[in-house]
Amino acid sequence: MVQRFALLLCIGTIGCGGLRAATVVKEADGGYRIVTENYSARVGADGNLHSLVSGGTEFLLDGYRGLVGGGYISITEGAEWKADCFKFVEVAQPAENSLVATAPNHKLTYRFLPDAIEIDFSHTADPTIWYLTVNPAITDMLEHASGETIAPRTVWREGETHLFNASGANVKLPAGAFYYVAKNAREKPVTDPNVQQVWMPRTWAEGVFTKRIVIHAKPTASDALQATLSVSPGNHLFASDSVSPRQPARVGLNARLLFPGLTADGRAELVVTDFLTQKEAFRQSQPLRIDAMGETKLTFTLTPPPAFYAANLTLKQGEEVLATRSFPLTCGLDRMTPPERPVDFDKFWDDTLVEQEKVPTNMQLTLFEEKPEYRLYKLRFDGLLGRQFHAWLSIPTKEGKYPAHLTLPPSGIHPPYRPYSGPNVVGMSLAIAGQEVLPPEGGYKYWDYWRGGIEKPETWYYRVVFAACSRAIDILAARPEVDASRIFVTGGSQGGGLSFITAALNPKVAMAVCGSPGLFGLEWKLRHLGPAYWPPIDPMDEKNQPITDPKAIDNRCAVVRYGDAANFAPRIKGAVLLLVGLQDHVTSPAGLLGTWSQLKNAKIKALLADPWGGHNGPRGGQALGSQWWMALAEGRTERVLEYTKAAELPVMVESGNPTEGVTAM
Repeated sequence: MVQRFALLLCIGTIGCGGLRAATVVKEADGGYRIVTENYSARVGADGNLHSLVSGGTEFLLDGYRGLVGGGYISITEGAEWKADCFKFVEVAQPAENSLVATAPNHKLTYRFLPDAIEIDFSHTADPTIWYLTVNPAITDMLEHASGETIAPRTVWREGETHLFNASGANVKLPAGAFYYVAKNAREKPVTDPNVQQVWMPRTWAEGVFTKRIVIHAKPTASDALQATLSVSPGNHLFASDSVSPRQPARVGLNARLLFPGLTADGRAELVVTDFLTQKEAFRQSQPLRIDAMGETKLTFTLTPPPAFYAANLTLKQGEEVLATRSFPLTCGLDRMTPPERPVDFDKFWDDTLVEQEKVPTNMQLTLFEEKPEYRLYKLRFDGLLGRQFHAWLSIPTKEGKYPAHLTLPPSGIHPPYRPYSGPNVVGMSLAIAGQEVLPPEGGYKYWDYWRGGIEKPETWYYRVVFAACSRAIDILAARPEVDASRIFVTGGSQGGGLSFITAALNPKVAMAVCGSPGLFGLEWKLRHLGPAYWPPIDPMDEKNQPITDPKAIDNRCAVVRYGDAANFAPRIKGAVLLLVGLQDHVTSPAGLLGTWSQLKNAKIKALLADPWGGHNGPRGGQALGSQWWMALAEGRTERVLEYTKAAELPVMVESGNPTEGVTAM
């Protein structure tokens, strides 16, 4: 399949009609100057984009501490951050309005149009990150999807960043991660810029990738309209009240025109559909009128049944779409219907753990590295069905009793992360696909472990994996260096789901922090979402095409119900923190949200949900997870009840003891 990555910079007013072609002139230093009626740009002899000026403003920062305006940049974070930029070997002009930059395993093609620059990327080297470095003089910034203002020196924000100068010239960057380059540095000067990070995987053969940056020298009505959603609570999670499962949800819109000479006279329409079934639950339209430099506020009130919804608010003037806001809503969170749970679910897993107890662990430890504060070992042990598992194990050199930290992996067959290591923690990091911790010569052998043995619950490989994760906890708890009352498990994506399940299967887990967790709502994924969502458990034919036969889907659902993380919720006795981006299009949050009401026996349960977060998780999630770990490491788990806010978002926190409960909305 051909993949495309074209970086399109549209510059000027609406349309290209009547504009003269770009002029491309080679300069004495081997670089090229590009001039059109709407913008000027410069590509250096190194093949990188060094300047982009529109509306009299330079939008890129170039030459600062190793950064370039636009290019493949490697940024090393820390107390003193540094940047290294990839340089192409040759830049040639094969046609009047195009340039081609080449290097081993990399090719970049610029095409200069009257009001656009198209850039095609092709690279057969390792996954690469393309950065755009924003001029720190640009301080008027919005997140395009939400309309929310982005402050300078923002630590982390995902989405499409919209940049403005004082007169309205504006740049909309492609979707990616926008962050302050010195966010982890010791000093944070205003001269250090924000960057937009656009990650691109490896391409193959003639494949390229596609992205778009839109730039207008003069603002259109769409550019000038700042339409900001106003939803309370800020996490878009509406719980039920004590009387009705249909507590009203209110969606507000604050709209204003930022620049003179432009007005808006149209309509605002809100359409809400069930995320899984796509059935429409609400539709309403209201007039939208804004004078030049004016503002208005609209409110929509809806009371749909408890469910996870996708909402779209469209602002139109005639046939012109001025703005679209797509966002999630969760109504009746504590009364949502959970996934179907087999009646023999608990017996199935109790029997599985008993079966594993009869299998000798056959643990082997091999010293790999010795540091002054800890020793790092390679660990191997046996699991069910003759499977072997490998892990890293870090043990402090000083005798004592320490908390234990287990890291579980994301999807794929790759080396496990190095474990949490130091003088005061026993750390383990587990590989779950049978691979050793270090890849053999020639790399790991790929196999479809997600569907391995999926014909029956008893033979499905994930049953073996879940049991092995529980055995890893037993191995930690048995170590003389471990305080068995302070065992922590964490992971992201697949690892987030595994952490949740491990906490359910093994009561020795005192705390689990689950980031963007997968493995929730597996039946819903099969019936409603399909192969576009993880995990890859859909029935496939011999040509690797999805099988849509209802009987095949029914049979697969009957199996995966036993591995659905949601169905493990009633078994959790310890503390659990769920970190979720509600716009996660890799692991759907629907199943996780349906699980919240089933965490009836957890000592503490907490949920941080970001309505604008994707698979990288919610704003503030990493810091909150670290706070939870430190509370457990210090032996003060109850402290997490105080953590009711992360970044700009509320945290829902509830204690299993009603007299201690804290709920933050």
